[in-house]
Amino acid sequence: MRKYRFAALALAPLLLYPAIRTRDIMRFPPEGLDLFNVRKTAGPSGKSAFSLADTTYAPDDVPHVSDMVLSFNGESSGLMRDDTGHYPVRYASYGLKHNDGVVGAGGAHFFRAGDRVELETGKNLWLTECRDLGSFTLEFRVKPSAFGGTQVLFSRTGLLSGKKNGIEVLLVDRRISVRLHGVFISGGGRRIDVSLDRGSPLRENRWHHFMLTYDRLSGRIARYTDGAEDELAYITATGEPYVGVMEPAFHCSDRPIVVIGRDFYGILDEFRITRLEYRDLRKETALALERYKRLGEIGRKPVNREGVITSPVYTLPLSGTMVTSFDWEEKLRRDTFIWMEFRISDYLFGKDDPDPRWYRISRGQRNIYQHKTGDGDFLRGKYCQWRAHLVASPDGKHSPVFAGPSMTYQNDLPPRPPTGLVTAGTGDGTVTLRWKKNLESDVLGYRIYYGVQPRSYDGVITFIGGKRIPSPEQMKGGLIEVRIDNSIIEENRKLDGKSVLHYPVLKNTVLYYFSVSAYDNYKPGTPLNHESGPSAETTARPYGGTEIE
Repeated sequence: MRKYRFAALALAPLLLYPAIRTRDIMRFPPEGLDLFNVRKTAGPSGKSAFSLADTTYAPDDVPHVSDMVLSFNGESSGLMRDDTGHYPVRYASYGLKHNDGVVGAGGAHFFRAGDRVELETGKNLWLTECRDLGSFTLEFRVKPSAFGGTQVLFSRTGLLSGKKNGIEVLLVDRRISVRLHGVFISGGGRRIDVSLDRGSPLRENRWHHFMLTYDRLSGRIARYTDGAEDELAYITATGEPYVGVMEPAFHCSDRPIVVIGRDFYGILDEFRITRLEYRDLRKETALALERYKRLGEIGRKPVNREGVITSPVYTLPLSGTMVTSFDWEEKLRRDTFIWMEFRISDYLFGKDDPDPRWYRISRGQRNIYQHKTGDGDFLRGKYCQWRAHLVASPDGKHSPVFAGPSMTYQNDLPPRPPTGLVTAGTGDGTVTLRWKKNLESDVLGYRIYYGVQPRSYDGVITFIGGKRIPSPEQMKGGLIEVRIDNSIIEENRKLDGKSVLHYPVLKNTVLYYFSVSAYDNYKPGTPLNHESGPSAETTARPYGGTEIE
């Protein structure tokens, strides 16, 4: 059977813990960082600083990929697939406009009843994606020639259990209305409807550019008409960016057709849907806007690229470490921005692992450890990591400067070993122990180790009558007094699920050795709990007979 040998197991922590300070600061070095679109420079004081390597999109480096494109540069009779080749065309009826402000070789003129374009959807296409949709943008040019009724500019909707699901972009009363039916999923699994209706009114026989864009990381959804933002919302648990962002996804069992231009009167041109997969969002995010023109695209307003600095996973001295503040130096040039994420866990994780969860923190934020995770635990641990996001100015001319990240933390040190342990009495198969109560406020209980050899223990007593030591009746002012007999030893033996100790019974005239440790309230019953070293040892020899008072 295994024995607790404090000479090897418990005295070693006593030699280590005094070298660990209660409070400490970690200044993160510039080495070992993963830089994405970030370059290292020399700061004003000569130490390393970081800024964006590229503040705008290069013309041939657009991270969003095209999922569906209809340039309408040919007759409807020859339209077999969209320009990307992803979507087969099942029906197309429109007139081809060669001038009148169209881009490229033509535009689609919808002027007869029944004019429209229908596209089939299938597996592995974004418009039938029932996993996370990531970030996406839908845009087109439109020139209405008549208003009235509900005109379908774009529709990808189906019915499931009698409820409409999918995306609609409609022209209603001169305004473009966006309706997302059950596309967003809340943390509780409920599907949420979102509508964006406050767009600028369109003018008859005039070209307009429309764009709908969604950023998966922040939950930001916005619509633009002719380059101006009409409406903005955050599809999150609180309505604030980055906090409980809802997942966008279509129903897996539904693959409706895509309809463009039904009951619409006017010209559509340069219709495009682009996307950025969620796994790529670890590297870049949509936050700032900048115009550009490429391959016949007119009026498109993409977002600037972020720079991302990802730290290694750092190891702290003890489990349950409490981060009391996080700070960094920054120089924010005009309209630039820096935001930070942080995560911590008692269990080792990889630099690119999706878990544990990232939490957004602010510069100089205090008492991060008091924040509760989704599991109800406090944000404490032994392994931590941070990630900084550098955002350029909207005009793409300025970058922020980031330097000197640091973190102050408080170690959750184990309690001190109990003192004053003595044998307060012996009897027929019983021993009574007494020791001084620890002064630490986070002490949850004590363990009594015992055996028949010095510093080598065959049993541990943690509970008496189902209660932790000490129970109220065991408190004697500043002292704790505990009486041990074989029924208590049997209770703890049964509670020892590992069954690695012998738990010898108390026999009269046999000499036993006892020591006591204290443990704190951090995750008791797990290897993450903090337990003191052993107290000084005491001996006791139970024996029978009647004591004279």
